[in-house]
Amino acid sequence: MAEAATHDFAANRGYGHDWTFEPINSGQRGKVFGWGYGVKAGDYLILQNGDHSTRYVVDALRHYPDPPDMWRAEVTFAPRTERGRP
Repeated sequence: MAEAATHDFAANRGYGHDWTFEPINSGQRGKVFGWGYGVKAGDYLILQNGDHSTRYVVDALRHYPDPPDMWRAEVTFAPRTERGRP
């Protein structure tokens, strides 16, 4: 099984690499609608949360056919294990 990748959507937001977040259970879980290639189930997403960023793990992912870089993910809060690491 391939190692999980980390996708930093907090620092690199822009055309073709953006997202919206719908919180569930006070943000412990959520739905993310995003644009950007390479995201897969099991990967981590770093999302902007006010002045900070928050890490989520992708539980399920569905890609849209048009545009091909658009996807919808179900995510769960995944705290970082070491300070300063994604």
